[in-house]
Amino acid sequence: MTCFRTLAFAALCATSGVLVLAAKSSAQENIDCGYPLNNNERTYCAEKALKEAEARMAAAYVKLHARVVELDNALPEHLKGSPKALEEAQAAWTDYADKDCKAYAFPFMGGTRGQDLYRNCKIVLTMKRTEDLTATLEDYAD
Repeated sequence: MTCFRTLAFAALCATSGVLVLAAKSSAQENIDCGYPLNNNERTYCAEKALKEAEARMAAAYVKLHARVVELDNALPEHLKGSPKALEEAQAAWTDYADKDCKAYAFPFMGGTRGQDLYRNCKIVLTMKRTEDLTATLEDYAD
């Protein structure tokens, strides 16, 4: 009998799902990303690294955006536009990174290697973008 046919089965399925998620979460906490042992662990660690890199990039972007808004407010009207230019640049970078990494991984997309290459490419490009955003912020320091 499938889940959710009756209220009792719905409760059982919901509880089972929570237990599975809790077990998966607990198992993932024990993964040593310095030495992942199998494909699942490598995938988990790469996804974790990408999320962390994206979070650092987002934080750098927010800081830089706040700074260019501050600078923009002090400029005469004909020189304003830095925040919009930064927003457009970030959108273009996001599109570029996705396409560049797809092109890089494309020959291997039939297997797990393709996703690994794509993810690793995104990690490297995201780290580089974070460095660039941070350097720009430093350039705009008082």
